Amino acid sequence: MKKQNMLFFDLDGTLYRTHETCLPPLRTLCEKHGIKLTKEDEALLLYTTTANLLSIVSPDMPEEQKNKFVHEIKWREIEEVKQRGRLFDGATKLLSNLKKSGFQLAICGMGSKEYINCVVDRCGIRHYFDAILHRIEGKTKGQVLSEFISNNQLCAEDCIMIGDSITDLTAARDNGISFIGVSYGYGAKEIQDNAVMLDSIVQIEAEIYKTLVYSQIEKGIKNLDRPTVVGINGVDTSGKTVFAKAFGKFLRSLGYHTQLLHMDDFHNPRQIRYQDISPQGYIDYTFDLKQLHSVLVEIKSSVVQREITVLDLDSDTYTKKLNIHTTANTVIIVEGVLLYRPPIIDLIDYKAFLDIGFDEVLKRAKKRDVPKYGENFLERYKQRYIPAQKKYLSEYNPTKTCDLLIDNNDYNKPLVR
Repeated sequence: MKKQNMLFFDLDGTLYRTHETCLPPLRTLCEKHGIKLTKEDEALLLYTTTANLLSIVSPDMPEEQKNKFVHEIKWREIEEVKQRGRLFDGATKLLSNLKKSGFQLAICGMGSKEYINCVVDRCGIRHYFDAILHRIEGKTKGQVLSEFISNNQLCAEDCIMIGDSITDLTAARDNGISFIGVSYGYGAKEIQDNAVMLDSIVQIEAEIYKTLVYSQIEKGIKNLDRPTVVGINGVDTSGKTVFAKAFGKFLRSLGYHTQLLHMDDFHNPRQIRYQDISPQGYIDYTFDLKQLHSVLVEIKSSVVQREITVLDLDSDTYTKKLNIHTTANTVIIVEGVLLYRPPIIDLIDYKAFLDIGFDEVLKRAKKRDVPKYGENFLERYKQRYIPAQKKYLSEYNPTKTCDLLIDNNDYNKPLVR
């Protein structure tokens, strides 16, 4: 991993269990001042400042008293941190793995300098970080982040922000960097519809690798004419469908409008597909390339909002309905096998290829398809699918003609070649 890849971690609610050391002193002080707190008020403090909370729960508090309150709770919380502060389970392992992989790491928090330093020292994680960014009065989190990125001459596409609140998402968007959200934190409800969300800290490492690849594709299509067609190709079981869906969600988190098309929705009827069961027959007759070509031509030339009918594989009848909704600015993602060939290839503006070995194909087929179709189904891979894929790779050379070649042998750690 290149050294310039910088990961910015929010602290409270992303790495650190803030509620355990923040809420006890808050409750004590509020009781002292006669302030009644709701659960929503307590939750708010976990991803905002004390001053902001007081403006909501005690708007008439004199400024001098408010300043004393903020000062007192700050130092009471720091004492709590010193006594029993702790990270979320798995945080230290995550930071260690990322550091060993060559990432640069930074904390980008909204806590005071004293508070953040206390947390990292108490939890023994200072040595993992190349930079620690804290709250600066009068500046937003996005502004603090912007100054750091500019001063260190970082490229936005090489950076990722990981956080749990709208403050983190806004800071990332303001700086044009990718964002990964965590739902176990304190502000997930405000961002869950606009970000990739993870339920566990153990998912973060894999999502970082994926996000860096998505970001590379987004960089490649950013200045292309719209509508833009992005292809996701690879051999059977290479992870195309999962990748394409996740990439679409990533683009939508950046404000793109997307439309996903699956090659599998454009199968020919069984009678046509199996008129020739050789590997070449699989290439020639499996898919209705004319229908897919017609749909892509229509999408690229006009706004489309209609339903189309395609083959339902289980019933082998044209009864499946697909809703197509595009605008003049839509990114159309098309995923499937045998994709980069006439007549489709000339309609694809950006081509990504997920590369895996054929031994890995059989391993994944055994795990995915054997439980559904039986052990004999592997013979179909060996006798038809894999030979067909080899012919396709040899004739159309998609690994050489694609815009981005991705090693997806470990789908939790895709790497750009």
